[in-house]
Amino acid sequence: MLNEFRLKMLNREASSPKNKAKKIIKHLNIQKGHVIGDIGSGGGFFTQEFSREVGSEGQVQAIDIHQNSLDFMGNNLQNEGIQNVQPILAKSEGIKLPENSVDLFFLRNVFHHISNQVEYLQNLKSPLKQDGRIAVIDYNKRKLSLTGLFGHYTSDISLLDRMNQAGFSLLEKHDFLPDQLFMIFEKKP
Repeated sequence: MLNEFRLKMLNREASSPKNKAKKIIKHLNIQKGHVIGDIGSGGGFFTQEFSREVGSEGQVQAIDIHQNSLDFMGNNLQNEGIQNVQPILAKSEGIKLPENSVDLFFLRNVFHHISNQVEYLQNLKSPLKQDGRIAVIDYNKRKLSLTGLFGHYTSDISLLDRMNQAGFSLLEKHDFLPDQLFMIFEKKP
């Protein structure tokens, strides 16, 4: 369970210049009016940033399996006067969203936590618009690291394989994040 201190630390980490949040957002090519599903939204740093990018005509769905994360984020959003975010309490096996409703699903440092990855990803196809995308950022395995030691990483090969099995193909791959992979996928034709 994530407590308030841990959620604040997640936001601090996400906003750190070394993690290049602004560059990530630029490469996501978010437009006004888009609908973004922020899966594993945690403390809400990217949720807030996305809400500014999509504007009042867009929406961000803050998706998390921890109610206390959504409560923490909700308090911050209320304090900031942000009204285009919909919190969604998800189950570990997936989420149910309206068909053809999401422009972009964003998963940052959560992919390795998903147990049935192929099935989970297949369930994202229906709510994803035809030209929608899925962006995945996760740790790469490194020798002598906590992420590697505890299995908190996803290899390029593993991610490409799971996405392919689920019916997605690689659209873009970015190499500017230290110790992390960053890939964007689209539905296979």
